[in-house]
Amino acid sequence: MTAILDKFVQTLVAVCMALMVAVVSWQVVSRYVLGDPSPWTEEVALTLLIWVGLLGGVYAYRERAHLGLDLFHHKVGDLGKRRLYAISDICCGLFALAVLVIGGGMLVQLTYELKQTTATLGIPMAWVYAVLPLSGLMIVYYSVYFLVTLEQEVVV
Repeated sequence: MTAILDKFVQTLVAVCMALMVAVVSWQVVSRYVLGDPSPWTEEVALTLLIWVGLLGGVYAYRERAHLGLDLFHHKVGDLGKRRLYAISDICCGLFALAVLVIGGGMLVQLTYELKQTTATLGIPMAWVYAVLPLSGLMIVYYSVYFLVTLEQEVVV
């Protein structure tokens, strides 16, 4: 399951990045070469940036490349490092659950009920914000996965 989720996140981030590069490139060409800017490109690029940022955060968390304080990390032994990792994983999981899953889910529901759409393309804002609970669920999954596999993990 974890390997499938890893591949899914990597692929989704790569596709969103490629689309964002293509859209922004078209925006530059249409504005400065053709002299007729496309009105939809900024909206699509912004949506893709939101998705790349949050899904990139999931990927960084999975790789343990997220920001963290290592103030005590070098002062404790292996058992202490495992405990610090466990505390960090619990905090990240709870934060993702509270803010991204619950808060993001409420935002998606609210924008869906209010029928909010993007200005240019009329895409429901719920689709733009759907990445919040999606990325939150993935971070919660990885937090639980890290806690379960903590004993097998090589502590650096």
